[in-house]
Amino acid sequence: MKYKLISIVLVMICTTIAFAEESIAIALKVKGDVELMRKEQVSKTKTGEELVNKDELESKEDSFAALKFIDGSSVVKLFPNSILTINAFKEDGKLNKKNFLQFGELWAKVVKKTGDFEIDTPTTVVSVKGTELFVTVNEKGETDLYTFDGEVHIRNKVDENEAIVTEGQKAHSKGEGEIIVSPIKKGDISEEQQDLIESGVSNVLEIELENDEGEKRTIKIEFE
Repeated sequence: MKYKLISIVLVMICTTIAFAEESIAIALKVKGDVELMRKEQVSKTKTGEELVNKDELESKEDSFAALKFIDGSSVVKLFPNSILTINAFKEDGKLNKKNFLQFGELWAKVVKKTGDFEIDTPTTVVSVKGTELFVTVNEKGETDLYTFDGEVHIRNKVDENEAIVTEGQKAHSKGEGEIIVSPIKKGDISEEQQDLIESGVSNVLEIELENDEGEKRTIKIEFE
């Protein structure tokens, strides 16, 4: 199999990988069974796949997906047994992201001053300006937020109560009533969760191409 190395600046992805105008993110890494729901059509998500507004990703047991938005501002890791819908729109030259975590767990790292970044859950809205965080949503829709760096704003959808969660703090919300903010303690995050949080995402994306004669080759794209 022949390999070719192409070095690319991430802001050029729109013209080099994301052929569809509405593409907003790239699947940097997919492990196991991650379903993609797009306009009521279900398929398997693959590494290197371009993602568009309203794409719904569902990771099954022992499965995992890492996404990067096309402006290079944010990386999201979707943990096993989770459902995420991604959305983004351009405004004033920036890409604003508003994603919906219906159930499960995700980690995100967001670069400052690169547009709004929100995570909606069934009960809350989590707003991020630039930080590293971990969000979980249980079967009741209750939301737990862990802030590892920077600060995050969390707001209840029912009664509009809100709180600021800073580095080293966690918050629990049922969607109404008091948002409980407290320090992150040892054991709050399991070893399995910690391993996925710390797992690296390569800056090299490998895409396999096949021509009409069935010949295959792999292109490696390096993100700066």
